[in-house]
Amino acid sequence: MPATFEIVSEHEEPNGWSFDVQEIRNDGSLAGLRLSLAWVDYDHFCPDGAVPPEGVARAVLEVGNELWPGGMPPRLDASTVRRRSPDADRRIIDRVDLRSM
Repeated sequence: MPATFEIVSEHEEPNGWSFDVQEIRNDGSLAGLRLSLAWVDYDHFCPDGAVPPEGVARAVLEVGNELWPGGMPPRLDASTVRRRSPDADRRIIDRVDLRSM
């Protein structure tokens, strides 16, 4: 079973957004993490702006969870997830596209 996420808060930053996230890990433990989503990454994943930043953040978290099965690091940037796997961009964009329907 994949981890579950709750976005606790969203903060607009000069270069994008940051999200405080509560991760419920596969073993039932809780872990707080902070995700940064830069404007450039948002525009890459959602060029038409049809999905709010929180929806893009969720897509990044879902893919990140697949790439770090033992739990993601406490501070994470969307660009880190993008670089973690050659197909991460496609996987994130596919999830963002589903949210725009």
